[in-house]
Amino acid sequence: MFFVVYISNFINFKITIMRRTLTSFLFLLLSFISIAQTTCDSLTLLKKSIYGFKPSNLSDSLKNLKSKELDVFWRTAQNNPTDASKCLKALIELEKKDSYFCFDASSLLLRLDTSTQYLPTVINGIKKCKLEDLQLSTYLQICFYLGYKGQDIGALTTKLISLPNASIFLSNHFITLNAIDASIFLFNIMPTTTAENVLISAIQDGNSTAKHNAAVVLNLLATDRGDDFLNLAIEKKQLEDSTIQFILNDKKNFIVKPKGSTNREKVLEALNDVPYNFEKEFFGFAGNDELISSACSQLNKKDIEKIRVARRKSTPGLSDEALHEYFALTKILMTVRNKK
Repeated sequence: MFFVVYISNFINFKITIMRRTLTSFLFLLLSFISIAQTTCDSLTLLKKSIYGFKPSNLSDSLKNLKSKELDVFWRTAQNNPTDASKCLKALIELEKKDSYFCFDASSLLLRLDTSTQYLPTVINGIKKCKLEDLQLSTYLQICFYLGYKGQDIGALTTKLISLPNASIFLSNHFITLNAIDASIFLFNIMPTTTAENVLISAIQDGNSTAKHNAAVVLNLLATDRGDDFLNLAIEKKQLEDSTIQFILNDKKNFIVKPKGSTNREKVLEALNDVPYNFEKEFFGFAGNDELISSACSQLNKKDIEKIRVARRKSTPGLSDEALHEYFALTKILMTVRNKK
């Protein structure tokens, strides 16, 4: 008992000393920074002192201490956003090894940039990151924002679907996404041809995880080119049996037997109102089997582009509701494309 108490006191003493040391360090560092000639001088000095670590290697107590150091770096940049942005751009471009710095600095640059001039730098910085070192929810949010801004996020999305056993927790909605579901948000804001190209390249050149995930999403994309590519890959056994079975199950499960009674005019109106129209008390297709079935019955192949436009509007943000709406419209799209 004495030994346990002794060890506990020793650990608490050690943590206290670490915190006092950190406080002293930050005080001295801030004092030095206050007389530094430029913001970039300060950021460069802080980078050398603070970064160069892997979050996964830190204990919880050390993570808390490191967080305070990172706050100093961010506050220094936020005090002079214009100069800090230029400096971060240079530091990111020069960095070759520090994965976490590239991610943290890119996140900071994204926060500071009130225009879009630094978005390509943000993308290049995140490309250097190892996803194992990051919170995937933040990675997904940044990629989604960049895609929403019209940036090329193909390489970033491929990186996500290439990560084995990826698990992305969205705390605002209390849901956990796998790589396929998470990537749907990213592929759905890409032009269709771009999404096709990224997915086909991942199947051809990616690791086994990327091949499986990309094949599943390409099937959900539901395009003639994508279908032709998958059918040939299945015929030539270029995909794993488990992947082929997954795709065949989706092809079966996403085809709806049309039997709804809602008329065509109402269905087209609903497509235009996706993802919702509160004034009309329209809350989307998801969960409305009657409306989904009616759409499958009333729509024909000439309406395919209208369905695609609606599906692109179905994911304005990262949420389970948006994902459900995407899948509801995918059922309609696949069923209508399957009509003779």
